[in-house]
Amino acid sequence: MAGAARQRRAFTLLELLVAMALMVVAASCLYTALYTGFRARRSAMSAVEPTALAVNAIELLKQDIYGVLTPDGVLAGAFVGTNSAGIKGVDADSLDFYTTHVYAADDEVAAGLGQIELMLIEDDDTDDGTYQLVRRVTTNLLSLKAVDPDEQILCRSVVSLNLRYFDGDGWVEAWDSTADANSLPQAVEIDIEIAHDKDRRTGEPRKRRLVQCFAIPCGVWARKESESEG
Repeated sequence: MAGAARQRRAFTLLELLVAMALMVVAASCLYTALYTGFRARRSAMSAVEPTALAVNAIELLKQDIYGVLTPDGVLAGAFVGTNSAGIKGVDADSLDFYTTHVYAADDEVAAGLGQIELMLIEDDDTDDGTYQLVRRVTTNLLSLKAVDPDEQILCRSVVSLNLRYFDGDGWVEAWDSTADANSLPQAVEIDIEIAHDKDRRTGEPRKRRLVQCFAIPCGVWARKESESEG
């Protein structure tokens, strides 16, 4: 009787095969769910990261603009915005000006006067024709010899950069304070386009455009305007 009881409690070969098949199905479903989740996370990160870097770059430029110095002031030079074309005719503008807001590299913050150069440089690490958005900072404005600026790559995968300037009546594509009585624009608009993950059907990178406008503090350009009129 005891042997018969043990026989009834044991699994049959068919039951073991069914249990193994169920385990395989469950493991397959779990793997599929995890793979889908990780792939969605990678896709989201690849889409968000370039945009987040571009937003940070715009915020940094806004702080620079808020501290802009009048072009003929002490230790301050011209405010020059150049309208340029890059690869395939896209906008690749640049901007050169002096400001009191300076952020040095290597995680150190330095306050004082500095010259800012904002430009696009072709990204040699990729073959998709995108740029690096580069900010060059020169802090030693009293040096008697040429000083190499600190170069900071604000973001990569930049498709185009268009800068416009408000003169009080409308928006213009370029600005040169030396040609207009050392005047400053009343506002600056930055229009940047970023490439992120590629479209599976076309193979072309998707693009995201960010546009932001910020005013130059009225005390700066208004004072200069009144001086030129006087």
